[in-house]
Amino acid sequence: MYIWAVGILAVGILAAGQSSTMTGTYVGQFAMEGFLNLRWKRWQRVLLTRTIAITPTFFIAFYQDINDLSGMNDLLNAIMSLQLPFALIPTVTFTSSEHIMGEFKNGVFTKVIASLLSVVVIGINIWFVVDFLNIYLSNQWWMYLILVLLSLFYFGLVFYLTLFLFLAFGINFCFTIPPDLVYKLKCPFEGSYPTI
Repeated sequence: MYIWAVGILAVGILAAGQSSTMTGTYVGQFAMEGFLNLRWKRWQRVLLTRTIAITPTFFIAFYQDINDLSGMNDLLNAIMSLQLPFALIPTVTFTSSEHIMGEFKNGVFTKVIASLLSVVVIGINIWFVVDFLNIYLSNQWWMYLILVLLSLFYFGLVFYLTLFLFLAFGINFCFTIPPDLVYKLKCPFEGSYPTI
């Protein structure tokens, strides 16, 4: 019975990993094609984007000991946790914008639930990263200084994304974005000159 359970778990993990990998690969591939404005044949684009994605992983897996890969997995999870707000916040922002989604924009209930879940998930991931850093950081003052500077930059970017999320929700603050800055940013709210 134990062998069957292990086998079923292995197949489930493999299937989940393949699903996640394919989704991430296609998203990255389509984004890269769009940003780079590639006009190549499909097989050439797939070959380039997949090679860029898989080459570092292959070399790490090939040249590292299996025991080192566990620590590498923790590092990769921490890095992905840091990247999550840059996917999650714009997704909630775009799906809440009437300018982009039209009549299909998120309703009030969906905005509240999506925002609360986003805060919870991002908070849990930040806790994971802090826990990871406590384990692997040595007690050197300069490492903590670098960490504080990077954290300030990181949270500044997350705050910037959150401001645009509030704009999509229709929340106004006590100062306005200058119209020329809105135009330069090519903000989706370009015509309305939103207030923050």
